[in-house]
Amino acid sequence: MLQIAKIACTNNAAFVMNFSIRWLDHDGIWHISEWNSGNYAINQTRTSPDLISIYVPSYARAITPYVHAILGKHGAGAPFVSYSANNQVAVYEVKGTTLDFSVNLIQ
Repeated sequence: MLQIAKIACTNNAAFVMNFSIRWLDHDGIWHISEWNSGNYAINQTRTSPDLISIYVPSYARAITPYVHAILGKHGAGAPFVSYSANNQVAVYEVKGTTLDFSVNLIQ
């Protein structure tokens, strides 16, 4: 599993979107960060702050962006990543339409 400190999402989809961070605890329960990227359009990228600073715990078993298509559905990125204080950024690409999109790790 890729170890990272931040997550970025590049919007290559046909809609305005935003994302939060979704993480899995030791009990198998998914949580969503209160932090949100704010809405942004196609051909733009937004990057989260260091995940620890937005209260994603370092012990999280899996971490992924959780994308919300404005006037559409929500979806999680794949594959999952884990936290490390290494200043690395996982970059996910969002493609598709409001009701049918993918969120895939590209870097």
